[in-house]
Amino acid sequence: MRTRTSHSDSIVSEATRYDAILATLPLPLVVGAAVGALSPLPISPVVGASGLVSAAVLAYGLFVATPKSAAGPTSGPGASAETDAPIDGVTTRVRDDAGRNRRRGSV
Repeated sequence: MRTRTSHSDSIVSEATRYDAILATLPLPLVVGAAVGALSPLPISPVVGASGLVSAAVLAYGLFVATPKSAAGPTSGPGASAETDAPIDGVTTRVRDDAGRNRRRGSV
């Protein structure tokens, strides 16, 4: 959740699951390089295997832990595929995936 601080115009964000995924991406490669350098195992296969672990973390972040978007009303009389979502006093128009030209309200 983003909040504006009272003493500046900067936006401060709390750490999220996606921050943890981004921080985790290089860890398997670093561990694989350290194991390959400090053990009698050949470095290329060890770093290659650790790269697969890093790729699995990336795939998890892209396909399993996807961000959820606000869905508008899609059934009933007079329902459209758009919703008005107020964000910090600015009304934005959110469309479904079939909508074209996604636009946000002016600030």
